[in-house]
Amino acid sequence: MTDPAPTTLRRRLEVVSRPALVRLTALPRPVVPLVTVVLFAVAVLAPPAVALVALVLIGLFLVWLTFLAWPAVGAGGRAMRLAMVALVVVLGVTRF
Repeated sequence: MTDPAPTTLRRRLEVVSRPALVRLTALPRPVVPLVTVVLFAVAVLAPPAVALVALVLIGLFLVWLTFLAWPAVGAGGRAMRLAMVALVVVLGVTRF
């Protein structure tokens, strides 16, 4: 399902995000998942101040990708993306 009339915010974010997305796709495939796993490990094992920074980075990254992908994914993909964001929030609440 595609968004018939993207909002100004969406169009602006897509334009601003394009260079970062191009750089991310140029990286070797395992880099982004490995960095995410490392940040999750930091969020679980590090002192609270460092863990909070790691969780915020993970959360912002997931929300950014979710927002950009929202019109292009179906209901299952949307549910999975929302579940991932919710898991980060739950980890943050239980960690602190």
